[in-house]
Amino acid sequence: MKKVILTVVAIAAFVLTAAAADNVANKTLNVQSKARIITPITLANTSSQALDFGVIARGAINSTIVVGSVASPSISVASGDAIVLTSASQTAAKFTVGGETAKTYAITIPSTDQTISDGTNTLNITGFTCSNGATGTIGTNDVFYVGGTLAVPTTAVAASYTGTFNVTVAYN
Repeated sequence: MKKVILTVVAIAAFVLTAAAADNVANKTLNVQSKARIITPITLANTSSQALDFGVIARGAINSTIVVGSVASPSISVASGDAIVLTSASQTAAKFTVGGETAKTYAITIPSTDQTISDGTNTLNITGFTCSNGATGTIGTNDVFYVGGTLAVPTTAVAASYTGTFNVTVAYN
């Protein structure tokens, strides 16, 4: 009887060892690999159309001038008594996005004050706005406009002021 039990235990040990060895054996599986290359996203300042607040006569009190983020903004003094001359038009900065049709993208405009300068004196631009909000889709709204608000203090020196600001687009 002992021989039978020992034989059964030996056979069981052999079967379990073989089964365990089979479970740890290497397995190979072929998996598909893919890539799709798309057209890089591009951004152009269309016709070099800048954010232009026009020609302004400063007032007796601090003023703010707004250029909306639209194709043809109207002259707007948001506060104060500065005067924007109608002989010099205001323009929102105009941008064109290119890339893979139907792909969406994010638009980033300044969220902090930006300055323009005459080389010595500065003025602040705040409240940047974008006609498309924060996103767009290539092929449907490829053009967008950026506007902002210019602070014109009573101490502003008569001069021509210029500066730059960053606009970024990136695929979502």
